[in-house]
Amino acid sequence: MPPPLLWLSGRPLNGWLATAVSFLAGAVMVLAFAPFNLFLLAPVGLALWFAVLRGAEPRAAFRHGYAFGLGLFGFGVSWIFNSLLIFGQAPWLVATLITVLFVLYLALYPGMLGWLAARYLGRVPLLSWLLALAAGFVLLELLRGWLLSGFPWLLTGHVLLDSPARFWLPLAGEAGAGLLVTLLAAVLVLLTAGRFAAAVLLLVPLLAGSLAAMPWQWVRAAGEPISVAIVQGNIDQARKWEDDGVQHALDLYTGMSGEAAGADLLVWPETAIPAFYFEVYAVLEPFSAGLEAQGTELVTGIFDYDPIDRSMYNSIRHIPSGATYDKRQLVPFGEYLPLRDRFAWLDRLLDIPMSDLTPGAGRGLVEMAGQLAGLSVCYEAAYARRIRTALPEAGFLLNVSNDAWFGATLAPHQHLQIARVRALEMGRPMIRATNTGISALIDAEGRITAGTGLFTRELLRGEIQPQQGHTPAARFGPWPALVLALLLLVPALRPRRRR
Repeated sequence: MPPPLLWLSGRPLNGWLATAVSFLAGAVMVLAFAPFNLFLLAPVGLALWFAVLRGAEPRAAFRHGYAFGLGLFGFGVSWIFNSLLIFGQAPWLVATLITVLFVLYLALYPGMLGWLAARYLGRVPLLSWLLALAAGFVLLELLRGWLLSGFPWLLTGHVLLDSPARFWLPLAGEAGAGLLVTLLAAVLVLLTAGRFAAAVLLLVPLLAGSLAAMPWQWVRAAGEPISVAIVQGNIDQARKWEDDGVQHALDLYTGMSGEAAGADLLVWPETAIPAFYFEVYAVLEPFSAGLEAQGTELVTGIFDYDPIDRSMYNSIRHIPSGATYDKRQLVPFGEYLPLRDRFAWLDRLLDIPMSDLTPGAGRGLVEMAGQLAGLSVCYEAAYARRIRTALPEAGFLLNVSNDAWFGATLAPHQHLQIARVRALEMGRPMIRATNTGISALIDAEGRITAGTGLFTRELLRGEIQPQQGHTPAARFGPWPALVLALLLLVPALRPRRRR
């Protein structure tokens, strides 16, 4: 095996101390994401972990990678415990067990990368090894976003959103942006190891590509701005499902919406009214007609029901036209129970309303305010492949969400960051309406032009400018980044093939 890169008091950093450093590197990387947004800590944390892996035996490398994953996901997605305990009404032990098992599963991805790098690439030159490690990290992120319905959360490329390199997101998508971050981490390792020529060799094409891509404008304005009003009702999750919850929600949302008359679009959040549409249409349709007479179209998140096959949907309905979008990417164990015959015991332990939903279909395109909108519900904003289906026809994006499930944790801020990434990546403004915050109007550059607080009751007003055109990220998706990552593996694999 090659010599280690990190030394402490004249001795190589290995064993359990190296594992502890890997855990710290993963935990530090959480600070690169919202709400902290210290984006430089992402390449720094990755560089520290990469350096620890160099020279480690396969078993130790797996341990170091697993520790890195525990630090990243243990701190980064700890909000899952809060969702299960408080809003899922799970017993404390069950909520703890599910959260721990989920983090242990997610940590397998960097653990597997560490083992593969040590087992098959341990003796290749440092530059080739680092290129393979950087590419492998992004490839496993792509796998994590797809396998078992996927969990595309805390993706490395998202940290570039508020950085000078943010233009990589519409150019290369979240996967390409993630590859840039991991390659910057490789540059840091090379500089630390004194390989200045190799660092320059890697850094020059990254800088050249950045300078070439920076001035490009991929989209342009389409039509007049649309005035928007968002009602953030801030109804407690438990309050929604009390006996008078439906009437309480109707009174609150219709009452707050009176000041929004005259806006082109009035948007209520995901499941704003905790009922099926057929149960409340007698109230919503006359109310919508009154708004329409003043030039305002009402859009709301609500449950829908198909009496023919008894399917239930988490939907968005454009009340004036009756057009409906049904959520396609359902949350496992929250909106449906996979392998129901084997996990029926878990369904009995959790008390999650409407947890037996049916996925929708289609591209998510609905016409409103004179434009086609690309619709998504809550967690779907994390799936670029879902949002991309509405382009290039959609002039703007609309996402309704109920982030009350997250409580006062990192998750509402991380979720908003994901929505902003999607807007920048697709080159479309986004209307984001949530029950408890953070609601926002986001422009096509991913910037918040108007926003609410967290756990506040507000009526948010502002404008969005629809766009037309196609960013490379929207047109090609992750495929260019995937091909480039595979090409970066070649230098590390060639010496092994010769042997």
